[in-house]
Amino acid sequence: MNKVNLSEKQAGIVHLEHGSFLVLASAGSGKTRVLTERVKRLSESNQGKILAITFTNKAAAEIKERLGSSEKINKNVFVGTFHSFCQSILELRFKLLGYKKMPHIFEDDSDRIELIKEAIESIPYFKEIYDDLDTKQKNQYTYNALQFISTVKRELISPDELVEGSKDEELKYLYKNYQDILKSNNAIDFDDIIKLVYDLFTNNDAVANLYRKAYSFICIDECQDLNKLQYFLLKALCGSMIQNVMMVGDPNQSIYGFNGSASTFMQEDFINDFSAQEIVLDENYRCSKTIIEASNQLMDLDVEAVNYVIEGVFQIQALDTDQDEAIYVANKIKELVNLQKHSDIEGEITYERISILARNKFVFKNIEGMLLSEEIPFYYKSGNSGIKFTSSSMKIFDLFFRIKINPLDRLHQKKLEDYIKVRDVNDIEELQKSIYPISLRIKKLVDEISMENIHLKIEELRIIFNEEFFDDDERKLTLDELDDFNTQLIQYKKQNIKTSLEGFKAAIALGITKNNNIKETGVCLSTVHTMKGQESEIVFLIGMDDGTFPDYRAINKGGEELNQEKNNTYVAFTRAKRFLFVSYPKKRMMPWGDYKQREISRFLSPLI
Repeated sequence: MNKVNLSEKQAGIVHLEHGSFLVLASAGSGKTRVLTERVKRLSESNQGKILAITFTNKAAAEIKERLGSSEKINKNVFVGTFHSFCQSILELRFKLLGYKKMPHIFEDDSDRIELIKEAIESIPYFKEIYDDLDTKQKNQYTYNALQFISTVKRELISPDELVEGSKDEELKYLYKNYQDILKSNNAIDFDDIIKLVYDLFTNNDAVANLYRKAYSFICIDECQDLNKLQYFLLKALCGSMIQNVMMVGDPNQSIYGFNGSASTFMQEDFINDFSAQEIVLDENYRCSKTIIEASNQLMDLDVEAVNYVIEGVFQIQALDTDQDEAIYVANKIKELVNLQKHSDIEGEITYERISILARNKFVFKNIEGMLLSEEIPFYYKSGNSGIKFTSSSMKIFDLFFRIKINPLDRLHQKKLEDYIKVRDVNDIEELQKSIYPISLRIKKLVDEISMENIHLKIEELRIIFNEEFFDDDERKLTLDELDDFNTQLIQYKKQNIKTSLEGFKAAIALGITKNNNIKETGVCLSTVHTMKGQESEIVFLIGMDDGTFPDYRAINKGGEELNQEKNNTYVAFTRAKRFLFVSYPKKRMMPWGDYKQREISRFLSPLI
């Protein structure tokens, strides 16, 4: 095993023995390293199996890579997200939850929207209300209904409790209809994955005890992101048998309150329920001195800057307009790349070592145009989801593939029929009339797919795509997306001894098979939420005017929402390892076409 250098504080945490511990680890403190080294040590000590849970597939992949693939690691450690852990349980125990076949994940938001619309249409009372709304009001109505459904599941309350005394009492009927329609499609949504396993553990002691006996130690990373459902799942799993739980997190990086997460689950509930000992890890090995000092001032912290030899850069720049801000950023990027070297940055300064962050996607409009005009390469950082096909042929293949695996999936059968303009996708004569003639060939191929021959069928599909009439751009897009599908299949087979088409599709839906090692080229553009857990040598944080960051809605609501915006700013600051350039416009072009005067973000005022 390669020796990893640890500070005294880090080593103390790694070598903790039995008991429950809350490690309050500030940004850049090496918390993933600490957690990984602890898991390694426990796996070598033969004290039982270890469950290591984190919140993103990328973080799970990073922990797996650091752990390596020794026989003891493979035998004694499960690393994954809450969703992947629960999915692995559902695949074995779905019959105990009333399903005849393993339910399939409807992962796309558009699927949930279609389901809620179907639920509305099936009840005359709701249909009458809905039909009288304009497009914007309909969108808001479906959004409110879906938020209600997610809240019921995440907060572990009944629909009746949630609407008690409110004007939205009718939403509880939509909840039941939505769940009934899901089940009729032999499907579940993301919230169900965890909720069903929580129900299984709380209602079936025999099954819960199997898992309690299986794991001796549990480690949870980024636990400031826990929501109520996840925390109560942990309690249901542990029962009175698992007492060795370590949580690692930073309350100042709690930014997912809109999804029900709160740092109180680790700082209050966990401390009380598990009699956990609190340990502070307040060293920063990532950031330069100036960035740590700015972050400390922003959050009123006293994090120790370990790498004091690296001075770094922290600047706040006011620009006249948001267009001027884009010009400033583009010019500064060119200046840095042309510089090539800097004593504070190891190696050459390239576009790939630069990120531009913003609170919301709309802020990137001007900078995207400026990067294009200046021929500066860039890409948008994607989230934690599975494949999104954009070519028509791969969309058709994906829909046929879903129906093949789950014949009860009426939702995607209807989507396919609407997309290729046929009345019945199972009717050969109908398929011959499709606006996409390739549909019939794809269906025949998908009908023959099995786990044993899927690679062969992918090659046959490649031949079909090459033979069909496409323009060059469409052909390249289609074949690239087929390659992506094949790559994810290879990843799935590497990660699983026992494989199935159903398991593969679930892994895609959960984003488990996504290749996180693909190196994008150019400057990275990302929202702060999407960038969490990663960093760049040089970061530009743009759009730091009040009402943009913090968001105007959080300003209006105040309280915890505004606090989460401040945490979001801290996360943005600490993504920068060496240089951080923060900017804001004094005037911003508004959607209605007029400029509006802007003030510097209230979070930055103390730093000027």
